[in-house]
Amino acid sequence: MEMKKTVSARHILLITGLFIASRVIVRLCGVQMEYNALARYWQYLDIDTLKSDLLNGVFYDHTQPPIFNLLLGTVLKLAGAHSETAFVWMLKSITLANTFLLYALTKRMTLHKQLPLVFSLIYLLSPATLIFENELFYTTFITLCLLIASLFMLRLQLAITVKNVACFLIPLVIICLTRSMYHLLWLTVVMALVIFYLRKNEGVRTLVWGALIALVVTGSWYAKNKIIFDTFSTSSWIGMNMARNVFHDASAIDSSRIESIEPFSQISVYAAFLSQDYAKYRGLNDRDLMMEMKNDSFTNTKHIAYLEISDKYLNASKAAIKAHPSSYLKNVLQSAIIFFAPGTRYPTTEHQVAHIKYYDILYSFNLTHFAHGKQQRRIALVISAFPKILIYLFVFGWLLARCLRTRRLQLIHAFTALVIGYIFFISSFFEHYENMRFRFEAEPLFLLLAAVVTDYYLVNRHSKKV
Repeated sequence: MEMKKTVSARHILLITGLFIASRVIVRLCGVQMEYNALARYWQYLDIDTLKSDLLNGVFYDHTQPPIFNLLLGTVLKLAGAHSETAFVWMLKSITLANTFLLYALTKRMTLHKQLPLVFSLIYLLSPATLIFENELFYTTFITLCLLIASLFMLRLQLAITVKNVACFLIPLVIICLTRSMYHLLWLTVVMALVIFYLRKNEGVRTLVWGALIALVVTGSWYAKNKIIFDTFSTSSWIGMNMARNVFHDASAIDSSRIESIEPFSQISVYAAFLSQDYAKYRGLNDRDLMMEMKNDSFTNTKHIAYLEISDKYLNASKAAIKAHPSSYLKNVLQSAIIFFAPGTRYPTTEHQVAHIKYYDILYSFNLTHFAHGKQQRRIALVISAFPKILIYLFVFGWLLARCLRTRRLQLIHAFTALVIGYIFFISSFFEHYENMRFRFEAEPLFLLLAAVVTDYYLVNRHSKKV
């Protein structure tokens, strides 16, 4: 036992040391926090709203769940002029916490003494991790919640206590109230899965009651949006998001049709397509619901008229899919491939990746750095995605084969498969060119599963300790 503690202590010191050294090197290379994202990103409320009218702005936001805007506004209020520094330390702390959580989970799930360290460093030193922790966005925050939920899921298997139930469910609720992709239905399926697995354990009623409370809390935001905006969702953008995938690479479209306009354009561009009177929303949150621009120079995609615009895009998308299903499926296939592309290929962070270009090529096999022009980038993207596709197929193929052979599937493995499968399906059918970031949110869960597979071949296959 003392030896195990000594090994763990050395690993923790090594992880911490490499974290500090790598972040200093990356900063010297030119990668730094893009504070401008606070003003520029579509998902965020106007900065004045975040600073002076936070709760009202969040409550009347029909485009995004509330948590991350609440977090941004809270930091702005507490840190004031030092907000940028506060965000830098917050996101770097989240990365370090994610790494230690992955280490703790891997240590619980494997027998080989070095695997927890190896797979933790794979995540910690990934170019995508280095880049996303410098993007003022919720990518690594979602990862943190998934890892905390996973850790307490394991603890629930040992003892269903109020503490373990709360620490498992609260991160899942936070995820659903941070990113609209994690739908209320997803939360319901996850909870049903866990309850099914633990149905014979003592204290399962505590878990059931906790799940019901979590569903009510999450569902209340859906109910609020249904009452105020007549949309049972945490985001009204589904039509615009879907249109970006459906009409990607579409041939010339009649300019009288809404799909001829790039989704998320300024609201004035859609003047000919607006027919409703939005006077009833005036006075609720005029800065975000009524202004065409936010922070003086950026498109305000929270304008109330996007409710109608998004519905029109959704109807146009459904009609296009019905008329030309093969064209849509081709785009879905493209999105499915993009899912496995290097996380550093994410469009809004590509200029940051240029600072660590050669490291990214070696680590992520990101060949798009050599591409020039649209067609070359597409080919390079497919080739770059191929290694990840093979790795995922091998790991999940092993999991499926073992499940069929033993007729057993551990809860943490089922949870991982459900999360990654859900992200893959939703992002492929409803999004375009952001899938690699969506995948990376759950990458540590996949690394945990990959560590289990590696451990099997290194230790378990010849061990009686399984």
